[in-house]
Amino acid sequence: MGTENDFSGEAQFVVQAGVIKGDIHVGPQVSAPPPVPRQLPRPATHFTNRVAEIERLDSVVREGSGLAVVSGQAGVGKSALVVWWAHQSMESFPDGQLYVDLRGFHSRPPQRPEEALHSFLLALNAPMDGVQDHVDAMSALYRSALHGKRVLIVADNARNVQQLMPLLPGTPGCSLIATSRNDLDALQVTEGAESVSLRPLRQRDAIVLFSRLSTQSETQQVTELISQCGSLPLTLRIAAQQSREPGDIEALIQELSSTTDRLSAMSSPDEEMGMRPVLSWSYDGLTPAKARAFRLLSLHAGPDCSVDSAAALIGTSSREAMHLLRALKSDNLLEEVSSRRFRFHDLVRDYAQERVLADESETERDAAVLRELRYYLRCCDRVDRLLAPQRRHVPLEDEDLQTPKFDFSDHAAALAWCDAEIVNLAAGVEQAAERGMHEMAWKIPVALIYYLVVRHHHVYRHDLSVIAVRAARASGNSWAQTWALICLGGAAGAVGQHVEATEHFTAALELSREIGDREWETIALGNLAWTLRLAGRYEEAYTQREQALRLQHAEGDQRGQAISLNELGTISLALDRPEQAREHCLAALPVAREAGDLLIEAEILHQLGDASSRLRDLEAAADWYGQAVLLRRRTDDRPGLAHSLLELGRARIRSHRAEARATLTEALRLLELLEDPLASEVRELLRHFE
Repeated sequence: MGTENDFSGEAQFVVQAGVIKGDIHVGPQVSAPPPVPRQLPRPATHFTNRVAEIERLDSVVREGSGLAVVSGQAGVGKSALVVWWAHQSMESFPDGQLYVDLRGFHSRPPQRPEEALHSFLLALNAPMDGVQDHVDAMSALYRSALHGKRVLIVADNARNVQQLMPLLPGTPGCSLIATSRNDLDALQVTEGAESVSLRPLRQRDAIVLFSRLSTQSETQQVTELISQCGSLPLTLRIAAQQSREPGDIEALIQELSSTTDRLSAMSSPDEEMGMRPVLSWSYDGLTPAKARAFRLLSLHAGPDCSVDSAAALIGTSSREAMHLLRALKSDNLLEEVSSRRFRFHDLVRDYAQERVLADESETERDAAVLRELRYYLRCCDRVDRLLAPQRRHVPLEDEDLQTPKFDFSDHAAALAWCDAEIVNLAAGVEQAAERGMHEMAWKIPVALIYYLVVRHHHVYRHDLSVIAVRAARASGNSWAQTWALICLGGAAGAVGQHVEATEHFTAALELSREIGDREWETIALGNLAWTLRLAGRYEEAYTQREQALRLQHAEGDQRGQAISLNELGTISLALDRPEQAREHCLAALPVAREAGDLLIEAEILHQLGDASSRLRDLEAAADWYGQAVLLRRRTDDRPGLAHSLLELGRARIRSHRAEARATLTEALRLLELLEDPLASEVRELLRHFE
């Protein structure tokens, strides 16, 4: 839109002018040459740094095809940039500058090519007898009139390539620069047009622009307001109009903080210049399929979405979803933040959410959200079964099984998927709880718990477990509640909240006995032993862990036995019984391998290194730590890998100094990335090599 603005030089806001005012006088021919057309609108003031884009446009004229499309989302400053650049480039076009607002995104109908050609031919003083309303003939006459001249044509606010094709000059001395909310890729393919993509202003440039417009000096509140505006020149202009006094900024921030009112706040005295009408012109031009996708994507709870999660939301294939997402990106209604991941600008999301509430029934909205949650559940379940094959897994309903799942080739791929989706998964679980979708709200956290343990995501682990407990209670499912309580107890114990952990495990133990589930009873007992160990009550912990081991043996629970035997080893080390610890771990190792749990196997290997080290058998310790390192690399267990590397380096520091140094250096790099306090200990060890 033409009131968009952005730059750091000196320029004033552009108002796109589709109507050129003035009288046309027809009289006898005179010998004086016709006036050179100078149709550019008034340039904008207070430009703020678009140097890279200016250089691209200069290059198009000097060395390129002379054709360019400046594209970007509504309000990003396309018109202001091009008009400002055109004024600075007038000397390169001595035969004139033509300008037309094609009204591609406007309350009025788009301008037809023959209308634009009519105004251009008049400006070029070309005779139009017999060609009016014949677009091909008018286009040919237009090209003839431009032949041998150097004229700049600015075609502002184009909706599609069809509006532009008749306006293309036929001579290399002329240039056409178009602006559009669409990328107009076809013009690049068929005519070699250059693409100049415009993005929101950088924060520093946005602050400069706002301060110049509002005369307000930079403060923390100004920075916050600019962030709320999304650094779009149009919204910054509107905010500046409403921020003449310091108190206005605080009031506007409060209004913008309410996601339901942001679009209303981003309105101006000229109703057509607010963000809502500006976005509506883009939305109204979408095909039905794109409009539906645009609406439903706003139901995604996280900051960005993958192609597969979008496909689930829309209810289509991944291939069709990619087509729709790329089409919306081409319309500059979506951003592609990385390969196969997309997001809305905040204000565009607000508008999409308004549309989905207005244009989709509650039933369809819930169905779309549930489709995406089922997709997430299937993927989390697949991760869980890969990481811990013998762990109890969430039950899936027929509808869940009908949802396509993402297959993972190995542990690293599964963990990488979770790493990419964890923020979206957490937001999706909260959304499920808010919508009363209790099954999804407890199943997804439970299926995700082992990943959270591996990655040491303590906050996510706790918060999602709390939601799972509440959802299981709300659904009246005591079995699920038992499981969720065990997850919550583990989350509390992992951050040293031993009293809270004991309370949750005790509640789970009582519930498991009420419903007669021996497996949950055994797991709850084992976890109570774990909290006793964490609290330093080693003898009690040892006795209770032995009781859990007997129950696990009776139930044939191999994975549980491996965990309990390893825990007995840990307690034995705490009691300074390294030989006993080694025996427990040696017994645990084949059981873990039989269970197929690589993460537990790696823990056992590491602890065998600890036991051997305590027994002063450093060669054996190094061998066990080395095996743990190999397995933890394979499973992409970064915290575990860092710790195994540290101990391997410590074991080798006297006998194999070069190996020890390399190992400790890698451990330090990982620990620093993980912000683990053990990093300081590794730095101290590395000083021995200086």
